[in-house]
Amino acid sequence: MFQKTALLLLFVLLHPSDILAQDMRNRTEEMYRFGRVIIATEPLPDKVYEAQKRKFVISVIFSEKGTNNEIISGIGTGFTTDQPGVIITARHLLSETIRDMDVLKAERIKTNPGFDYTYTFKGTIITRDSWIDFPLTLAAAGEAGTLKDMMALKVGIRTIEQALISGDIKSPNPLGILMRTFEFADASLGEKVFISGYAPILTQLPDKNNNITSIYVDLINFTFPAEITAKIEGMPVNKNGISLMYRMRDGAEPGYSGGLVMNAKGQVVGIISAMSKNFVYAISSKDIKNFLKDNELR
Repeated sequence: MFQKTALLLLFVLLHPSDILAQDMRNRTEEMYRFGRVIIATEPLPDKVYEAQKRKFVISVIFSEKGTNNEIISGIGTGFTTDQPGVIITARHLLSETIRDMDVLKAERIKTNPGFDYTYTFKGTIITRDSWIDFPLTLAAAGEAGTLKDMMALKVGIRTIEQALISGDIKSPNPLGILMRTFEFADASLGEKVFISGYAPILTQLPDKNNNITSIYVDLINFTFPAEITAKIEGMPVNKNGISLMYRMRDGAEPGYSGGLVMNAKGQVVGIISAMSKNFVYAISSKDIKNFLKDNELR
């Protein structure tokens, strides 16, 4: 026993860098403006590690109608479906920001009766060298009055044409991930899954005219291991548009709405919809597929 312990200690002393490299395998990424960051508490399965790279920051941007003056924005996470160029995210990314915008509108029309707003969508791919924005259009949203907290966005033809341009090993085309699709799968009670998303951390500062401007403090990119602790099938939610939800034990962050829930094979089992203090809730892949099919998107 003493001999084995001594040999192990000798190995650690002689090869610390090898052990560190193994610990960091499938745990780090290079992100523009951040450099190397840790993205998981433990080494991710190979397919999960590759799959989590195919998520996007999704923004809905509200501007004063007839101008380029941006007022507020809602930010979440999205990912491609099983169809190229179709991205899914959470509906409340739009609906909650509309509510905030309507409060602001009520204030502004007191001094500017003609005030109104418009909104646009964009996706952002984050590579080691840049943040790449691309426009999106709304293709479908879960019906009002239901708990179908899903929204499908489409990539424009011009962006798809750019995404189809081949890169090489040294300089891969970052837009190429828009053409890579996900497989859907079911999850079992007790199954280990992986929750992945982006969480922007913002602060607000007044400019010289005392107009409030939001700026990034941080952008969290992290994939949490989790466990399916319940399959919600017989609750009121299931009579309001969702046939199956998963309750999962462990972490997520504000901004993860619309993010991925994957199994160990990197397949999508759900989309993040809500969070409590200790649990995360996801709409099942079955409901995602039905939503896309009902809206002729698959």
